[in-house]
Amino acid sequence: MPKRLVWFAAGAGTGMAGSAYLRRKLRQSVRRPPSAANSYRAGASLRAAASEARAALAEGTAAARRYRAEMARRALDDPAGR
Repeated sequence: MPKRLVWFAAGAGTGMAGSAYLRRKLRQSVRRPPSAANSYRAGASLRAAASEARAALAEGTAAARRYRAEMARRALDDPAGR
C-alpha cells in the first residue's frame, strides 16, 4: 500500500509540474507578437485550403450532374422503373 501512495504522489506531482510548465509556455507565446513570416504562412495556408475547397465543390457538383443525367437516362430507357 505505501508503494501505491508513493507512485500516486509522484504521478500527481509530475502532472502538476507539467501543467504549470505548459501554462507558462503558452502564456509566453501568447504575449509574443506574431512575426510577418507567420502571418504570410497563415495566409498562404488559408488560400490553399480555400482553393482545395473550391476544387472539391466543383468535383462534387460535376459528380451530381453525372448522376442526375444517368438517372434521367435510365428513367427514359425504362419508364416502369424496373
